[in-house]
Amino acid sequence: MRPFVVVDATPYGHEPSGARRRFDELLPRVARRRPDAVFEVHWPRDGATPGPDLVADNIVHVTTAASCHGGALRWWRRARALARRHRDAPFTHLWVDHGPLVRPDRVRNVVTVHDLRFLHGYGGALRRWYGRRRYGGLLARAAAVVAVSDPVRDELRGVYGLRDVFVAKNAVAAPFGRDAGDRVEEVLRAHGLARPYVLAVGRDEPRKAMGAAFDAWQRARAAGLAYRLVGVGRLPWSGDGVVVLPRADDATLAALYAGASFTLVPSRYEGFSLPVVESLACGTPVIASDIAAHRALVAGGARGLVLVAPPAPTDDAWPDAAVALKGPRGFDAAAPAATWDDAADAVVTALLR
Repeated sequence: MRPFVVVDATPYGHEPSGARRRFDELLPRVARRRPDAVFEVHWPRDGATPGPDLVADNIVHVTTAASCHGGALRWWRRARALARRHRDAPFTHLWVDHGPLVRPDRVRNVVTVHDLRFLHGYGGALRRWYGRRRYGGLLARAAAVVAVSDPVRDELRGVYGLRDVFVAKNAVAAPFGRDAGDRVEEVLRAHGLARPYVLAVGRDEPRKAMGAAFDAWQRARAAGLAYRLVGVGRLPWSGDGVVVLPRADDATLAALYAGASFTLVPSRYEGFSLPVVESLACGTPVIASDIAAHRALVAGGARGLVLVAPPAPTDDAWPDAAVALKGPRGFDAAAPAATWDDAADAVVTALLR
């Protein structure tokens, strides 16, 4: 019988995210490595849709009745639908983060864990309860668990006692590279920007601490530095010298990285930080919080990554980053050597185990 893999994409909404970027990079690669298998991808009725690269002879896309905003309700609906789907044909269930687990006695459930934010006080109350009370047992019953980084693997081992965790590290791909520098002037003109500027990319949520990037920039300006601040994402920033682009396509984002003097990444917790590696791949140094996910990138060979104390937990003050902005420029920046092909190989190994 031809292998059948149900891939759960229902958590994805319209907003860009590191999890969606990983999905877009990995699914075609995994499908190419398993041409004997059929990948049935389930999408939410009101959220993300397949990108142009998610097309292959062995990939089938299905729109479900689930909402990407459903939370517990989405989880329940998916559990029922997948249980019914199992009656049609046996399959492997490849899913992200929080379930549902489908018939572990008969279905190979392979779960990818992006982070354990609920252990650090982030996420809603229900998800924190689920993460602390039920999640470990669910992961223990899965056929395979895949972590996006070494720190996530280490947390899974330390908190839940999981020993056999596959690591499929996030990476960077085109257009994030040194060639992005060729489009900098064009992109700056199109958006009315000028150098020098520092860049921050992310969503406005507590663990990302994007307000700390604004704080560091303000402190640097008060100290006489002439940087402008460019933010990409839905960020509540305003003022003279501040430009916020709610969204940017990959080519534009890559050029913004390449044109920046520094990228600021103040996260208090991450499983993996794509803005760090994307900026480094474009040749731009990064000032980032000294957390496990960022230290792992240095250990993995990242160059041009300056780690400073994380921002204050109460008011997003980030004075150490402002001091770093006064430091030398011209770093030899480079991302770690991990590739999406390496990650795809690890995922295929988890599927085959």
